[in-house]
Amino acid sequence: MKLYPEMFLSPWHLIVLLMVLIAFIGLIMGGYDKKTVLRSTGLSALIFYFMLTIPIGLITQESLYKEETMIQSLDQRYEDKQANGQLHGTQDYVIAYVGAYKNEDDADIVVYAGNYHATQTFSGHIRVYLYDSEDEEVFIKTYEGVTLKPGEKKKLDSTFTSHPMATYRFHYEAQPEV
Repeated sequence: MKLYPEMFLSPWHLIVLLMVLIAFIGLIMGGYDKKTVLRSTGLSALIFYFMLTIPIGLITQESLYKEETMIQSLDQRYEDKQANGQLHGTQDYVIAYVGAYKNEDDADIVVYAGNYHATQTFSGHIRVYLYDSEDEEVFIKTYEGVTLKPGEKKKLDSTFTSHPMATYRFHYEAQPEV
């Protein structure tokens, strides 16, 4: 498990402050002495923090891991195209990548795209073809009105499929608007 800073301090952690404030006010209204109020408030802050951080960490870790691996895969595909001399037109600098993350009974399908051109913005549509290990079509989807600034990488889609996706292949086409 990789640790990300977002797991330990997020907007959701404001709930901890609210709960600590409620505990603090409750202890004062209960007439406890100053030492008990401070000790109990500090202890409740730690307990609330860990109770909230554990589920946030589990949820955040998975989504950040997917994002990180997708961007690394985009970068690798661009480097491969560059090494093979396949960069001719503006649309060649637009790279798409489809990742399949297996769950128990299904797979999360995530589609990312990036514009690796140094100066030109891409505006157009990207069509993605996804096939399973037996070359059966899982889906064909067109993302219209995609705008990617130079150097921008972003998530286009996230969906689920019940197809077995242990191995898969995909193809994409980027067409600029005319």
